[in-house]
Amino acid sequence: MEFRRRLALISLPAAERCLKRQQLTPDGENLRAQPLLIPLRITLSEGEAAAFRRHQPLLAQMGIQLQINQRQGVLNGVPLPLRQQNLQNLIPELLGYLANTETITCGEVAAWMARRLEGQQHVWSLSQAIQLLAEVERLCPQWVKSPPGDLLVLLDLEAAIEALNHD
Repeated sequence: MEFRRRLALISLPAAERCLKRQQLTPDGENLRAQPLLIPLRITLSEGEAAAFRRHQPLLAQMGIQLQINQRQGVLNGVPLPLRQQNLQNLIPELLGYLANTETITCGEVAAWMARRLEGQQHVWSLSQAIQLLAEVERLCPQWVKSPPGDLLVLLDLEAAIEALNHD
């Protein structure tokens, strides 16, 4: 693609990460929790349970429905982008991350989760790439004019063209 009169490649992993971050960030209202067909029981450490209690309003705003009794948690719902994830590992890791922070925003948590979820798609087919870019254009139209820094890789072809012209 062309960006600022230069040739650029779109980083599909970065596009996927940016899209997940956008999907996991509440925009004015709480994210809708998708109920799990089978609630997930999770055993938590004291620190994870304390982190949940401290950040429960933020997690609810992000669509994560978790109930804790002592150190036993029951996960009842998560936002749609997390439905296909390994929640048995992700939720305790998230609570471990939150245990090390006193104050945090939904955007910071969404960015952490997006980074944590990246790397699952290593080889992209053309149809998968087209679908991802269509989702990016639909959900993040502002990125077409002003993309995040890691979304595009600018190519410098001038040296190659110069070398070809002198041969």
